[in-house]
Amino acid sequence: MHKKMIPLAFLGLFLAACAGEAETTTTTTSSESLVQTETAADPYAHLKAPELPKKEQGPKVAHEVVGKHYAMAYASTFESYYFFDDGRFIYTVNSDYIPSVKTGNWTARGNKISFKPDAHYYGKPNGPIIPPCGSICTYADYIMEMKSSSSAIDPIDIKEGQGEELPFEVYEHELKSSDIHAFLRAKDSKRTYLEVSNRPLQPSELKNKSLEELRLMRNEVFAAYGYKFKDEVLGAHFKAQGFESHSSDVTAFLSPLEKDNIALIKKVEAIKAK
Repeated sequence: MHKKMIPLAFLGLFLAACAGEAETTTTTTSSESLVQTETAADPYAHLKAPELPKKEQGPKVAHEVVGKHYAMAYASTFESYYFFDDGRFIYTVNSDYIPSVKTGNWTARGNKISFKPDAHYYGKPNGPIIPPCGSICTYADYIMEMKSSSSAIDPIDIKEGQGEELPFEVYEHELKSSDIHAFLRAKDSKRTYLEVSNRPLQPSELKNKSLEELRLMRNEVFAAYGYKFKDEVLGAHFKAQGFESHSSDVTAFLSPLEKDNIALIKKVEAIKAK
């Protein structure tokens, strides 16, 4: 009699242990379900704002050229030099439709200014010539490109220019900073969503916008650089706002921040489209 009860006792303990394991498993599953439910409730929770690289600011440069725009025109060529107090310069030659913009550091020794360019932004012709074509030709389309190194820029004498017949014209340029991307855009005053270019966007501010607004936000960046939209509706929209279009590819002109913000906007669009 006692021999038969012992196995039954063990059976009871075994069943009790199994019951304990089942409760533990159920609790774990419930916790996992809770996390999954919370994630499903906010599909934007995994998105993060872009990070800005830290930049060390050097000492301010004091010289009479700071804040000035030195310009010269000769033989259908237009040259402009813009000087900033962080020791940076922007140099342009010709027109917006044949963009050639260099940037880098400048140094002064009296009236003589020397340049050390480190980047060249330019338009590569990609289409037929628009007549008439004289010493400078304009093309129907450009591919915007950037080289991280650049050919030399001759030093200038701000008092002499190219001699008595070709002195510099001097203006206050009123540019807020030496940010080359802000200079290349040149149409920021017409923009509705300037924050896409100026600061990291937050997922929380994007998730409440409509798909149409998100589409306009990211495409406005391209419009600011002169992009030719293949979509006729977008092209008409930005043309009505005063944006010019002369390039079928402006990607090389976008700043790292703009590219990161556009990538974030696209992720939000993808979630909304589901």
